[in-house]
This record gives sequence, structure tokens and C-alpha cells, in this order.
Amino acid sequence: MPRVPDRQRSDGSGNRAARVRAGTESMSDAPTISVIMPVRNGEKYIADALKTVLAQAWPVHEILVIDDGSTDRSREIVQSLASRFPAIRVLDGPTRGPGPARNVGLRIAGGEFIGFLDCDDLWPADKLSLHLARFARTPHMDVVSGFVSYFDRQMTDAPAPDPAAITDELFHVHLGATLYRRTVFDRVGMFDENFLYSEDVDLMLRIREAEIPMTILNAVTLCYRRHAESMTSTYTAEEKRDFNRALMQSLIRRRRSGNTKPLPPFKHLMEE
Repeated sequence: MPRVPDRQRSDGSGNRAARVRAGTESMSDAPTISVIMPVRNGEKYIADALKTVLAQAWPVHEILVIDDGSTDRSREIVQSLASRFPAIRVLDGPTRGPGPARNVGLRIAGGEFIGFLDCDDLWPADKLSLHLARFARTPHMDVVSGFVSYFDRQMTDAPAPDPAAITDELFHVHLGATLYRRTVFDRVGMFDENFLYSEDVDLMLRIREAEIPMTILNAVTLCYRRHAESMTSTYTAEEKRDFNRALMQSLIRRRRSGNTKPLPPFKHLMEE
């Protein structure tokens, strides 16, 4: 498995995670996290992805893997890990794409916080500790995101995040780099199942429109694997249509509500 970047924490979050693991602090007193992972024929990568969740400095409450019609060994691999790690559960997906599959997980997720990870990506070992430390410092915050490091077959330490990389574009808040309070989905709803692509863009637009408190960490919180089958390795006409439809629906919603002001740029959400 490629080596995932790790960092030493100076905010105490890592120490608290260690106390929970050691049993000196009750898990019932700690924030609970549900991780949702859709998979369709991800046998090459899913074990590595799950291992980075299991290796988190902060333990997760549950890992909900939604098998969205795999015809390879994905389900067998997940079930093998689940036999050793009870936090892992395998659920059947509706075989209609990642948005509907994630909704299967959202409907039963019991965690106070929700994280998403695609079956071919990885999490840095301190990802959840970073997010939870930020939530602890600013209890009013409902969404905490971070930077993405891209890799292919081999991975070294992720590059230092560059605050200048945050622009007005929409692509800088990645679903897998973000941790959400469960209540966010109570407010804005789940993934729109009419989207085959850009369902994550649509979700983020609804979150921004609702003015839900959000920040972007100055740290890498997702390692995104580039490969021939990854959805961003090519950009089809259908993907472009869904992306443009997400933008248009956002504009229509804002016009109907009487708010025609542009959404604030993402760079304004960057932590100092």
C-alpha cells in the first residue's frame, strides 16, 4: 500500500484519540464518526482505502461500505476485513451510481459526524483528528474540509498545502477531504439521485446557499488516486452537462429565494 502522509499534532487531538484507544477515556464521551464508502468493482484498491480508515488516530464508530453491484472480488475483500473489524458493515446499493449508494449509508448512519471516502482513495492517518480538533475549537462549525494530494501508483509525502491554490472555482472542496456534522444533511437533504455525476457539487452548492458554517483546513485531508478508471481521468459530455445543471439549479434556487448575490469564494473559508 502507498505510504500515507502523517503529521504530529500539537493541539492535543491525537493524545485524546490515544486515550480512547487505550481505554482511559470513554468512547461514549467522544464524538462518533460514520464513514460511508460506495464501491463498484474496486477490488484493486478497496483494502488499502479501508485500512487508512481503520488506521486513523481517531477511531471511527462505523464504516458503511455500499456494494453498488460489484462483479469482482470487492465484496469478498470487504467481508474478509469485516470479520476482523466489526466496525465495517457491507450494505447493498441500488446500482444507480455513487450518489444513491451514499444515500443508503446516510439513511442508517449513526455517527455525530459523517465522512465519505471513495474506494480508490486514501486518508492521511491524522485526518479525523485534524477535523475534530477544528470542530472542538469552533463548536459552531458544521463542515470542515481540507486540501487534496493527488497520486498515482506510488505516493510520497503530500506536498505542503498552498493557500494561494484556493480560488473562486468549485473544485477545491472535495467530498472525501471533508467531515460533516450529521445535522447538515437534516438541513439540506441528501445527495440528489437525479445526478449521475456532480452530485457532490450539487450538495456543496446547497450547503453554501444555506450559509452553513464551514472552513477549509490548511492541511491535506485526502489522498486522491489517479488511475484509468477514476472518474476524473476523463471528462465526458455527460459529466459536463451534470456539472452545468448543478450550477443552473443553484442559480434558480437563489433567484426564487430572492438572493441573486454570488456565493462567497472558497478562499474566504480558508483558516488562518
